[in-house]
Order: sequence, then structure tokens, then C-alpha cells
Amino acid sequence: MDAHAGNVRPGETPARARDLQGAIAIFLLGVGLAWSAGNVGPVVGELRDEFGISLTAVGVLSGTLFYSAMVAGIGIAPRVAERIGLIHGMLLACALGGVGCLIFALSPNVALLALGRVLAGVALGFAGVLGPVFARATGGVARVGIFGGSFQLGIAGGLGVGSVLADGGVDWRVGFVVSAVVAIAAIPFLWTENVAVELQGGQRGFVRAAIRDPAVIRLSLLFMAMFAVPLTLGAWFVHYVSEDGGLRVALAGGLAFVLFGVSALMREVGGKLAGRGVSAALLTGVMPWLAAVGLAAIAIDRSPGVVSVAVVLMACGFALPYARMMIEAQRLFPPEPAQPTALLTMAGSAVAIGAIPVLGAVLNEGEGELGFLVLAAFVAIAGFANLRPVDTEIVPRPEQDAL
Repeated sequence: MDAHAGNVRPGETPARARDLQGAIAIFLLGVGLAWSAGNVGPVVGELRDEFGISLTAVGVLSGTLFYSAMVAGIGIAPRVAERIGLIHGMLLACALGGVGCLIFALSPNVALLALGRVLAGVALGFAGVLGPVFARATGGVARVGIFGGSFQLGIAGGLGVGSVLADGGVDWRVGFVVSAVVAIAAIPFLWTENVAVELQGGQRGFVRAAIRDPAVIRLSLLFMAMFAVPLTLGAWFVHYVSEDGGLRVALAGGLAFVLFGVSALMREVGGKLAGRGVSAALLTGVMPWLAAVGLAAIAIDRSPGVVSVAVVLMACGFALPYARMMIEAQRLFPPEPAQPTALLTMAGSAVAIGAIPVLGAVLNEGEGELGFLVLAAFVAIAGFANLRPVDTEIVPRPEQDAL
């Protein structure tokens, strides 16, 4: 994958402005489409009451459908981008995200709520795969960190803005209109983007070769811990610390915003550290343990002080490994880096499909502490498994060309 800036012709954007435009585009793409990963959490109770459904059903709606659609989007994103181009693939993602949120906002029944979540999930899947590839091609590892930060900031925005609106008595539908506007915010910047990123295409055989490789399995555990666990938190954190911990919804939403907002900053910091040669073992092996400690802390004690400290630990632990693990994933298959990015992001996100409704059922039974301790243990194991950096390059055999 190559970035071609070319010479500046009459009417073209100068290099510095073009670089800024690309940075803004990738930032807004991440913020706008990740917003949907956080916008249901603050209105769980309102959805339950208005549509007469259980917390488990809300979990299926906000998590299972949404992340199933996200996984589907991850799976098809590389092929779609090969056919229509990377920029047009990201434009399509923005459009789907905006339409999905608008359908959710206007829905009179659960069926249309589900359709809205599916469209928003597919959009997020596209962004999760195409965004890091575009970021690396146009700005290197540091910009991958910026995209990762924007992704987290989007979740923070969905949780924080939604919680403020909910605490102020604003109808939940207003928050989803806001989500629709945010989802399409990147379109003007992507529409005029003139840096061409070419996908080679035609490279097959990665999946079958990768799924048996121990290094890929270890890295997939890290993707699961760094993606699925924060996504599960996005669905239930506000509800858990407010209803089970007694915090006001606005305070819980504020802490959720801090969790994902600081995580956004730390993803950028992680990108800079990776670019300066900080060891992969430290970033991908040790840092996840901070998140494990934070998860264990809120399982045991949900007082405001403990939750505040835990939020910072989780933000750092979930974010600092991001840029390093994304680059290692792309190095697995240099001929077409979107393929390992898609595979591992899919594996990481797919866990949330089951984890969100399961945690909802656990919360329904009053066993939230146990659920959060299990999450903490999983994150700690994923970090331990990645103390040794991945140095494998997957080379498909000729008979594997079908995949």
C-alpha cells in the first residue's frame, strides 16, 4: 500500500494543507463512527421502559446486533475498498453511520431500532479497518495513534453527551440525532481528499495460514482484550456504577467520558512511544495489566474515588498498546495489510457480540462484581501472552490461494 502525493498542480491543495486535511478527515472518521459504540449506554433505562424490554434484550440490541454488524463490516471492508477505493469506502461508512443513527432516532418500534444499529455497526466496521490503513499510509505510526485516539474519543462523546442529555431530562432521541450529525462530519474532508492510497488487491491465502500460527493467536487475544472489553464497558459502565454503585448518571457519564477521553490521548501517546522505539513487550505485554487492575478495582469498590482512579488505569491500559499492536498486525502480511488488520479487529470485536448481553444478564442477577473480575482476568492473561513481541510474517502456500 502506497501513498502518492505527487506534484502540486494548479488548483491542488498544497502539501501542508493536504496533510492537515487528511489528519482532520481521519480524526472525524474515528470520532463520528465510534460515537455509536457509546450512545446507547446512557439511555439503557429509557429504552427498557419505552419499549418494554429487559436489560438482556437491550444488551442484544446495543451489543449483539451492533457488533455482529461491525464484524460483518470488518470482513467485507477490504474487498469493498479494493473495488471502489479506500476514500470511497470511508465515505460509504460515514453515510451508513449517519443513516443508521437517524433511523434509530426516529424508530417507533424495536425492529427499526435493530436496523439502525445494524447500519451503524457496519459503518464502524469499515472505519475500524480502513481508518488505520489510511492513517499509516498518509502519516505513519503516529497518525495511527491519532486515529485510535479519535476512535476512543468518539465512544467518550457518545457516553458523555448522552449522559448529560439523559440527566437533563432530554428525550433520548435527541442524542441519536446528534449521533447522526457527528457520523457524517468527516464527509467534506474525505470528499476533497486528493492523496491516493492504492490497494494492491489479488492477495489471498492469509486467513488459512494465519489461524494456525501461534503468534497470530497471541496477538488476537490482545485485540480481544483491547477492543471487546472496552466496547463492553461502553455498553454497561454508566449503568453499573450508577445503579449498582449509587453514582448519579451525570457523574457516571462524566467518568465514562474520562475513561474514553483519556484513552484517546493515551492512544496517541502510545503511537509516539512506539515510533520512538519503546519495546513492544512493554506496550503490548505490561500495559494491559493496568486495565486489569482498574477492572478488578471497580468490581470490589464502586465509590467515586476508587472508580476515578480505576478509570485512569483502564484508560492507560486499554490505549497504550493500540498503535503498536496495529502495526504488528499489518506486518503479518505486508502485501495487503488491510487483511490482517481486518482479521484481528474482527476477532477482537466479535467477543463483544456475546459479552455485552451476557454481562447484562449477569447485572440483572446482581452479580456484576463477578462479571468485572472475569473481564480483569482475561485482560491480564492477554497481556501476559504478549510479553514477547510478534515477529512473524505470514507467507501463504500456493494451495491456500482460495482464501
